[in-house]
Amino acid sequence: MKKNILVTASGIAILGGIAWFGAHHAERVMLDKGIERFKQALGPDVSFTYTRARPGLLGRSVRFNGLVFRQGPETITADEAELTKPDTQDSDVTRIHHLTFRNFQLADPAGSLHLKTVEMDNLALPTKAEDPATPGVQTLSIEHAQATGLHGFVSSLQSDLSAETASMDNFGAHETSHLQASKVQLSTDVAPPRHVKADSVVVDGVALADLYKTLSTGAPYTAQPTTRDITIDQLSIDGTTPLMHARRILSHANRTDATEQEVSSIQGLELWPDVPNLGWLPSLGYDRFVGNVVLNDTHTLKTGALHVETFSIDSANMGRLHINGEFGQAASASMLNGSNAEMQVISMTMNYLDHGLVPKALNAIATARGLPPQDFLAYVQSQSATAQNPAFASFFHWLANPGKQTLSIAVKPTQPMPLMMVAATLGNLASMPELAQKIGLTVQAH
Repeated sequence: MKKNILVTASGIAILGGIAWFGAHHAERVMLDKGIERFKQALGPDVSFTYTRARPGLLGRSVRFNGLVFRQGPETITADEAELTKPDTQDSDVTRIHHLTFRNFQLADPAGSLHLKTVEMDNLALPTKAEDPATPGVQTLSIEHAQATGLHGFVSSLQSDLSAETASMDNFGAHETSHLQASKVQLSTDVAPPRHVKADSVVVDGVALADLYKTLSTGAPYTAQPTTRDITIDQLSIDGTTPLMHARRILSHANRTDATEQEVSSIQGLELWPDVPNLGWLPSLGYDRFVGNVVLNDTHTLKTGALHVETFSIDSANMGRLHINGEFGQAASASMLNGSNAEMQVISMTMNYLDHGLVPKALNAIATARGLPPQDFLAYVQSQSATAQNPAFASFFHWLANPGKQTLSIAVKPTQPMPLMMVAATLGNLASMPELAQKIGLTVQAH
């Protein structure tokens, strides 16, 4: 009886071994066939090699070691990779439901990228049309990705980029994406050198795939109708010296086919004298500007008209300036954009309440003219009494007591005038008062 039991157990063990060997062999054959189908789906211009491949859990995925993927000028390598079996049944597009990498590296003419770890969900791999003259029918798209230990180089910017962690949703042609990153750094040593850091960056509503195409090919970036939000915490921009720090930047924009409305704020802003046009700060006794900025405007895309509801600069030890008005030929919705320096002024109102800037400026002017500050102030007060133009009389009266009243300056040129020309005209009014009529100047202190 015992002998029969032993024979039976041995037989079952042998059958189990044969079954395991057969299943393992079949699994290996299926794996090889799956990899071969995957290679064929990638196309003849793709090289896909590895040092080892083995099935993942329950045979639903494939694990690779020493992975190397090449397509044209682009090369991807990874020490380890695991991907669910590619799906090509429903269409010609190759889809991978989940993909992970360890020690991922990508290199192409647009730059390079290294990731310590990365996970991606629902990838659609690029395919090409049969006719080489037509563009690709499918570009790379990724539903979700998250990574650690990011470091890259952007060729077009000649800049290094890094982040401790990063996550992204909806990366694809003409898709608005969501990007979130922590401990971000961007550095370039090309003159002038710039080093940018931020504790966290959140961008929602920007087509990141289209932006990447712009950086890699130079193709123009076309903004889509959408809602865009940006939040940046603890931003710093430095060159060889500090340039700009901001505790928080918030920006919300709503773009339609006709208009783009923007509401933005910079909290805890610091600007140093090496920032363009701020070299005067030390001459007035300031080591830097400290304050807050708020912008609310609407840009009409077809005409370039820009309506500024509020543009305010508030500094506790300088002053508070509020601007509103109508402008033409604006390049974008933001007055914070340097490309708007030549936009046309249709009408503009500025309200200013001083918190110490004006007395410092008057003292600096008096010193430059070799006058005691009190003598120069007496001269300013006499100008207030003798000025023939009411606008000048109001201005000089306010100048003698700047901290007690708000100065309101309204400008409405006889015809639209570039913003920089309006600023230059205001600076020349003392020597050419007849220019006041040309720019439709009115001044009130209240």
